[in-house]
Amino acid sequence: MLFKARPLLTSLLVLFILLSFCGTSLAQDKDLSANTITVTGEGLVKVAPDTAEINFAVVTDAAEAQKAQTANAEIAHKVIAVLKENGIAAADISTLNYSLNPNYVYAENQPPRLTGYEVVNEIKVTIRSLDKIGAIIDLAVKNGINRVQNISFCANNSTDQKIQALRQAVSDARIKADTIAASLGKKIVGVKSASGNWSGNQPRPIYYEKMNQLSLAGASIATDINPGQVEIRANADIVYLID
Repeated sequence: MLFKARPLLTSLLVLFILLSFCGTSLAQDKDLSANTITVTGEGLVKVAPDTAEINFAVVTDAAEAQKAQTANAEIAHKVIAVLKENGIAAADISTLNYSLNPNYVYAENQPPRLTGYEVVNEIKVTIRSLDKIGAIIDLAVKNGINRVQNISFCANNSTDQKIQALRQAVSDARIKADTIAASLGKKIVGVKSASGNWSGNQPRPIYYEKMNQLSLAGASIATDINPGQVEIRANADIVYLID
C-alpha cells in the first residue's frame, strides 16, 4: 500500500508546485498591470501647402431634360478645354458628380407641378501652382462655371513633417507620464506597450461661393486666395511601467 501511495503523493506534489507557480505568475501579472500609467501624446507640425483642389460645378435649367443636358455639356466642355489650355493637366480634372433632377412647384392643396429640369455637373480640379488659384477660378467662372463649392489644400511629400509630428507626440507622452509618476511618488521604469499614427494633411475645406460677375465702380476684381498653412497632426498612445 505504501508503494502504491507514492505515485499519488508525487502527482499531488507536482500539481501543488504548478498551481503555486501559476498563482505567482498571475499575481505578478496583476501587479504589473496595476503599476502602469497610460497616456496619449500629441504632436503638431505646420507646413506650407503645395497643392489645391477646387470643386467647380456647372448648373443648368431648362423646360426639357435634354435641353438642360445639352446646355450643361456645352459649358462643361468649354471650361475643361480652357483649363487644359492654361496648364491644367487632363489627369488633374475629374468628374465628382453628375445629376439630372426634375424641378417642381408645390402649392397648397394642389399636386406638384413640373416646371423643368436641373442638371448639375461637378468637376474637381487639382492645381499644383498655388499662385494661379485665383486666376483659375476667374477663368472658370468667366467661361460658364456658376458654382465654386469649396477649396482644400494639402502638402505632398510631407513624410519628414509627419515623422517630426510623431516624435513630438512621443515626447509629449513621456512628459505627461513623468509628471503623473512624480505626483504619485513613482518613476518610469519601462514601456509596456506603445502605438501611434499621424493624420492626413488636409484641413477643413474652405467653402466658397463666387458670382459670375464681381465688379466695383466698373472695375473687375480678381479673386484672391491665401493658402495659409496645413496642419499635420500625430498622436502616440503609450503604457509606461512605474515603480
